[in-house]
Amino acid sequence: MKVPSLEGEMFMTAAYAPSARATCRSCQAKIGKDELRLSNIVDEDHYCQQHHYHADCFQLKPVFKNATYKDIFHVENLTKPDQEKVKAILEKLQKMEFKKKPQQKISNSKSKKSQPKNTDLKDCSNNEDDNKKTKKLSKEAAKKDKIQETTKNGESSESQSDEDEPGIFVLYDKSQKEEFKKIQQDLEKKTAGQLKSMLKANDQTQSGNKTELIERIADCMIKGCLEKCPNCSGGRPKFNPTQKVFKCPGYMDDTEFRFCNKVYGPKDLKRIPWVDV
Repeated sequence: MKVPSLEGEMFMTAAYAPSARATCRSCQAKIGKDELRLSNIVDEDHYCQQHHYHADCFQLKPVFKNATYKDIFHVENLTKPDQEKVKAILEKLQKMEFKKKPQQKISNSKSKKSQPKNTDLKDCSNNEDDNKKTKKLSKEAAKKDKIQETTKNGESSESQSDEDEPGIFVLYDKSQKEEFKKIQQDLEKKTAGQLKSMLKANDQTQSGNKTELIERIADCMIKGCLEKCPNCSGGRPKFNPTQKVFKCPGYMDDTEFRFCNKVYGPKDLKRIPWVDV
């Protein structure tokens, strides 16, 4: 009879030892050749585990508590006296109670020791109350920290949004900012080549990435196109958002760069109306 277990299918065998190499699982002595041997065997797909015993040393597994004499494999190949011996061993072992594992006794003894006496119950309850109070205080502190973090995150997000805005926004009012953003969305659909052709038609600088091109066009549409520097007549004044002024770096005259560095206020430069292409 094969019985399923956690390790695999388990069964018992009774046979004469074919050699003297096997060791008894109980007494650790060698089992002599042709000596009666009882075994507990676990048969699984990838391995077969065999525990051999002398007949008198055999240890019955709990799964075989209700097994019968006929459930032992190969018992019919034994002599009649040995068959009767195996039958008697099985019946004897089945009548015996299986002892509890020593670990359970140790755990029970530990649990008994760990149980507090009646005199110590009050102290334990007081300690529990103190622990609850400290937990509440820690939770309240954590909530305050979260609130502070959220407020900080809100402030940081606002500051980040301000940093993401174009520098020219320092000269814009609320309505102009909204109009600027709408123009940005419309211009995002255009290619960089189309944006450059729009700037070229209005005699504006065509260098920079797509974001810079869009911001330049949006500013020209709202405020008007910047004229060339009145001082050097060749440079393009650039806006400095920190100082809120326009400064002309100069321009390239054939093979020589002519520096200008003329500074203008926001209202000092003329703005030419934007021409749609």
